[in-house]
Amino acid sequence: MARRQILLDTDVGIDDALMIVAIAAEPDVEIVAIGSSHGNCSAAQAARNAIRVLDALGLPDVPVAVGLESPLAVPISAPHVHGSDGLGDAGIPEPSRSPSDDGAVDQLLRLSRERPGELDLVVVGSLTNIAGAMDRDADVLTRFRSVWILGSYAHRPGAPERPSGDFNTLCSPDAAARVYGSSAALNIVPIDTTFRVIFSDQHLARIRESASPVARFIDRILQCYLDFYEERMGRRTIPVHDPTVAAVLLYPELIRATEMRRMVVEPWLGSFRAVGIGPGESWPSDDRAEMRLITEVDSERLLDRLVDAITRPRALTRSRG
Repeated sequence: MARRQILLDTDVGIDDALMIVAIAAEPDVEIVAIGSSHGNCSAAQAARNAIRVLDALGLPDVPVAVGLESPLAVPISAPHVHGSDGLGDAGIPEPSRSPSDDGAVDQLLRLSRERPGELDLVVVGSLTNIAGAMDRDADVLTRFRSVWILGSYAHRPGAPERPSGDFNTLCSPDAAARVYGSSAALNIVPIDTTFRVIFSDQHLARIRESASPVARFIDRILQCYLDFYEERMGRRTIPVHDPTVAAVLLYPELIRATEMRRMVVEPWLGSFRAVGIGPGESWPSDDRAEMRLITEVDSERLLDRLVDAITRPRALTRSRG
């Protein structure tokens, strides 16, 4: 695998923490910085959570910047999914340090200019920071090696399907419309893909039974998430949303199918969702780019690799940079 340098934009909740752990386990990958976004919790809490996860990993030198808070009159959050603190109310120690003085938008713009063509931008929360950066510099996304986004539907759900919210869009619909309406080339991992990437009992048992301190940390924060999805899915498991994005970036051989589609943000169930518009459907009239949607992945290999990353023995006092 070629060395990767990643800038994360994330509303650090439980599956975001899984993703950070998985990335940090890769010897040829550097987390250059993290910008927090709102969604699972506030952007301020997400920044604190990012530092709590980095503390658990022994990574004290990764800068963390606080992102823009929700533009909605009534902000959306998910304490029923991720706990009131965003990390499952599992008693995780408070962060060892404060976020950097830079805001997440300033950090994103600065790094894109200092290291053009070097960084992969991974966005797994609301798109507020990304839209804010685009409003200040329309070309910002073109300076990244690649841009990866979690959210949207590749296809409109059919009538028999149980509706599942496009959470990262409904948290900031105007920002999503701004980003998806751009001419930038984006890689999108939609939720109708990630909802099919589901831990087996064996995967969860490997985490639960591991002696690794990182696995112990993950097992603690997972319980709240498992409680939520057990009620929703009828068994104690979780879909693996955010880690899927990092996995297919780092290991493209895990991708089984893609589609090129233009994206629109449309009203849905009293809110909004983003969907891909394909051939034969009504196309937007503007010049937005076709974007690559990851529509199928090798779930078993992806999940095995993720559990390997969580349970792998590692030193917990180290830095990257």
